[in-house]
Amino acid sequence: MKRLMMSMFLIVNLFLWNIPVATAQFPEAGVQKLGVPVQAPDFTLEILGGGKISLRELRGKIIVLNFFTSWCPVCQEEFLSFDKLSKEFKDRDIVFLKVAVKAKEKDLLRYRKFAPILMDNNGSIARAYGVRAGHHETFFINREGKIVGKTFTEKDWTSASVKTLIEHLLNVEDS
Repeated sequence: MKRLMMSMFLIVNLFLWNIPVATAQFPEAGVQKLGVPVQAPDFTLEILGGGKISLRELRGKIIVLNFFTSWCPVCQEEFLSFDKLSKEFKDRDIVFLKVAVKAKEKDLLRYRKFAPILMDNNGSIARAYGVRAGHHETFFINREGKIVGKTFTEKDWTSASVKTLIEHLLNVEDS
């Protein structure tokens, strides 16, 4: 009932005050939309199990960048839904990355089957993004390499509202 009332409220606001649909998609998904997108700090990180990945190499794709710690219970609960979302969009122009902050490789072995796990061994990349120590945060980066949204709340990544936001980001020229 609460969800129905919220949906009705948003629809009325969209028509009465002409709020752009894109603006409504961010809060509906529990994501803070940045008023002015900011350049995402570049990085090159090792991938758990071998190889490296650079943010610069991914320019032109939408990126969902999730920072986590191996001991965070919320992070562990979100792994499965984040992985399901990444598999659902695997053939699209979007990359889902999880960044382990100050974790030991042995503590991450159980996560190897999930989306690529990047190793931020000293926490410098998390600091560059302003991630608070011990917290999980996720950043939404547009095709131009700019952060357009972020969230630090617990999330069901397979929810309809998150999928709608992802579709919006994929379909907008300048997110």
